[in-house]
Amino acid sequence: MGGIPQAGTSVVEPRVRGAHRGAGLAARGFGAVVTLTDLLPPRIRYGYVHRVTTKIFSRPLPTLPAIERMPAGREAVDTLSVPADLTGALVTDHLDVGGIGAVIETLARGLPRYGVRPIVVCPGDGARAARLRAHGVEVRCAASAQEAVDALRGVDVIALHSAPDHLERCAIESDLPLVTVMHNTEIHFTRRRWITFRELLSRSVTGVAVSETVREFHIRHVPAEIATRIRVVPNGATAETAGHPRERDTARNALAAAVNTPLRDDVVFACLARYDSQKNVAGTVASFLHAVESGLTGARLVYAGDPSDWAELRRADAIRLSSAHGDRVHLLGNSHASTLLLAADVFLLNSFFEGWAVAATEAAASGMPLVLSEVGGAAELIAFDGERSVLIPNAVGDAGSVTDARVVSARRHSRHQSNRADLAKALAAVASRVRADPERRVPPAIRTSTAEMIGGHADALREARDAHVAIGDV
Repeated sequence: MGGIPQAGTSVVEPRVRGAHRGAGLAARGFGAVVTLTDLLPPRIRYGYVHRVTTKIFSRPLPTLPAIERMPAGREAVDTLSVPADLTGALVTDHLDVGGIGAVIETLARGLPRYGVRPIVVCPGDGARAARLRAHGVEVRCAASAQEAVDALRGVDVIALHSAPDHLERCAIESDLPLVTVMHNTEIHFTRRRWITFRELLSRSVTGVAVSETVREFHIRHVPAEIATRIRVVPNGATAETAGHPRERDTARNALAAAVNTPLRDDVVFACLARYDSQKNVAGTVASFLHAVESGLTGARLVYAGDPSDWAELRRADAIRLSSAHGDRVHLLGNSHASTLLLAADVFLLNSFFEGWAVAATEAAASGMPLVLSEVGGAAELIAFDGERSVLIPNAVGDAGSVTDARVVSARRHSRHQSNRADLAKALAAVASRVRADPERRVPPAIRTSTAEMIGGHADALREARDAHVAIGDV
């Protein structure tokens, strides 16, 4: 295998062994940092420690740029509209971080087709806010409590999508009907935060969970009388073409250049996710390498995303370098999602918890088979393409019962996680299927999923407005 000298050349073998041992020591060192970090409260972990580790451990990462696409790629979601009889505020946190921003963008551009005029409200500007404005969507920035009051003027109903505290509090104190949207299994909620959430749901006419797993998780934390308000509206993804062969070749060549390795006939497993404890980066790398050591041949893993946790990233890289097969794993920074999905063969996500992974949905929409751990939305996505995709157990157990303590325990055992044998078996099975039939097929259910998502949220907004009006008329 290219890049790392193999046994049999006695002159270089001691040096190679030394490099592997050194990387192994580094992996344990970064593992210790991760373990100590996990002992801290989430607000300190994310608010302070990650800033420090970024300054200490960050370094340049290769990235995969966009390629020029042929016409008629992604279908637009905002081509039609009807006269609006409802103005709905979509209130959220940072639009440019995580999958929630992508959901907000899809809703904001699609709701006009259902007679809803959307206004996006968030703490600050960014690339997605600018893009929404370019498509005619009003975006209001509210970084303070007073700005929040002003930003919510003139709306009929408020949908809260993991909004920051000052915007959430303003919504609760308003006289407007509320819809609470639950995007994730919130394992980091403190006891006080759950009290606030119960207040929010009690004040809401309805709640929307993006998957059945998310609904089940939340109803375990709220009284039965308000748990019945939570409905499921699954996330969707606009169907894309599976890519013209010429586009796929261009993307494949671009990826080969980014990882500085000829890909030839390798089956490339791609993971698009933040380098974060939630995504199980170190465990995924270690389990993939275990699969290679167990006989998986001709396969590569390309992980690409925002390095929000540099200790986790450096730990994963050290695990990679400590293996004789480390050249089979490539870690990229923020990269162009569509290009990577065109270039790769299979989408892999071995997260500890998700609400409904937007990147996995986009992969399914491009015709890729999936290998997913059992998290929110995973079973539904696998069912779209059950003949080629595989669902594996979660390394922390039942997805609906995930806790911070279980995640911490699994992270401590990244090299030997409970699902690594299942993952190795799934990787081998899907790689075999891809080699036998490399053609891409977009599952029919994907083609209607975005319209169903937007329609479901439009119904929730309108029902909340109507119920609020009916109560006021009594």
